[in-house]
Amino acid sequence: MKKRHGEIYLLPSVFSIANVLFGFLSIINCFHTKYAWAAFWIIAAAVMDGLDGIIARSTKTQSDFGTQLDSLADVFSFGAAPAILLYFWGVRVAGTPGVLFSFIFLIGGILRLARYNVLQKSQPDRKHYVGLTIPSASIFMSSLVLLHPNPLATKLSAAGLSAIVGLVAFCMVSRIKYRNLHHFNYHKKIDLKTGLALAVIISGFIFYTKIFLLALFSLYILSGPFAVVLDHLKKARRSPDPSESVT
Repeated sequence: MKKRHGEIYLLPSVFSIANVLFGFLSIINCFHTKYAWAAFWIIAAAVMDGLDGIIARSTKTQSDFGTQLDSLADVFSFGAAPAILLYFWGVRVAGTPGVLFSFIFLIGGILRLARYNVLQKSQPDRKHYVGLTIPSASIFMSSLVLLHPNPLATKLSAAGLSAIVGLVAFCMVSRIKYRNLHHFNYHKKIDLKTGLALAVIISGFIFYTKIFLLALFSLYILSGPFAVVLDHLKKARRSPDPSESVT
């Protein structure tokens, strides 16, 4: 097969550049204390990031240049922009520890992206991600800001947010597997129950966007550790008890 190392395709690159633009707008809004808008632009960047990959695959315009551009855009929009937002909106009141936890989110996202790039070349798995993706972590954090756009004012609330940031950063650098939502079989026929569930989800997203967004990505983040615990319980049930073995 012909390797395409230096080829540049216009359409996917436009979405990657839009991703960077929205991340830049998020940072600017942080400096102007418009935290709800800063969170909105991060979510908009995540939409651009998703469309970038979908369009590149559907039009067969994937390239090494596009992969590198996408990763650099993700570092900026889902690493730097959310870390700055978390600092100014949430943990600045804690002082020096606030800087530390903002940096923990940033470095966790960078490490997650570096590992993803390596795994994509050595052992790609289209159905699962190893570790929580940085766009998902950023959307979750942004949904917290959208639900409560006023900056946190007490050290206790900042400590609670720091604990959440530490947990999310751990999920990003962990080996926990998360389902790749892009690779569900969307052409599969659905029954009436599934159709009703989809109607409820769409209605919830339209009428209760902020709550729905936070609930959806909270469940997605927790789904990884829950699957690990469930898998360990299944293995424990299957393994024989040594005390019950007959000698």
